[in-house]
Amino acid sequence: MMEILQVIFSGLLTGMVYALLGLGIVMIFKASEAFNFAVGEFLVIGAFLFFILFFDLKLPFIVALLGGLGLSGLFAAAVERLTIQPLLGRNPISMTIITLGLASFLRAIVQLVFGAHSYSFSLDLPDLTLEIGDMIFLSEQVWASLLSGCTFGLVMLFLFRTRWGVAIRATSESQAKAMAYGINARLILVVVWSLSAACIAIAGIAISNFGSLTYLTAMVGFRAIPVVLVGGMDSIGGALAGGLIVGLCEAFVGAYIEPMGLIGFKNVAPYILLLLVLLVRPYGLFGTVRIERV
Repeated sequence: MMEILQVIFSGLLTGMVYALLGLGIVMIFKASEAFNFAVGEFLVIGAFLFFILFFDLKLPFIVALLGGLGLSGLFAAAVERLTIQPLLGRNPISMTIITLGLASFLRAIVQLVFGAHSYSFSLDLPDLTLEIGDMIFLSEQVWASLLSGCTFGLVMLFLFRTRWGVAIRATSESQAKAMAYGINARLILVVVWSLSAACIAIAGIAISNFGSLTYLTAMVGFRAIPVVLVGGMDSIGGALAGGLIVGLCEAFVGAYIEPMGLIGFKNVAPYILLLLVLLVRPYGLFGTVRIERV
């Protein structure tokens, strides 16, 4: 029984990080109906910006964290202005295709600037290792979940308790209607991309704190795909549910299936789960079912 509980809670802790990645994608999709395939590159760039401020410039943790998130937001705003805004009013598929090219371009830039080296990444945060009976949860895992959960909660408060949040949700419902009511939809999209990049950067910092940071850390961004498709592309609650489900899936496969000899199956299992969910719920578990006339 304790072994099962260990697997469940470990999966939930990891799932919170995936949920934050999913949230970053869902916000952009709701605002522009574009899927950001460059999520992994935004993750690495955000983590490297924090790395420079904290490890190289020796700034205090809170200052480096806020500075890193701010720079990530500014970077995302610049990317949005240069690559996405010129395509407003066109088919959202064109924006999605742009993010595919953007992912390749940013990956090359990261490799050029930071090389293929592995950078030691340890935040030396207070030890929060939990030992409950025979269960143990490492401090890095607990901190990753706490950072992701707190960020998720703060974003929810921003979206549902502030005037900016109301404007973002209105724009997400309909850009044309939002503009008719005097909302600057172009500015809102910049804010959404910046907020999304900050969320993704937090996830990158939390993941890198497990030991090292390299350009290959961007591969974690692919986990956001099953998260948002399982939960629902346009559902913020679905991003949370999808992240937890994918985290549990990985934990159970790693604990009970990989020991049977299927090494590496944990990396494939979330995509198999994705296919099974889409066969039953094409719009995801919590996504909006859209009926289109042909």
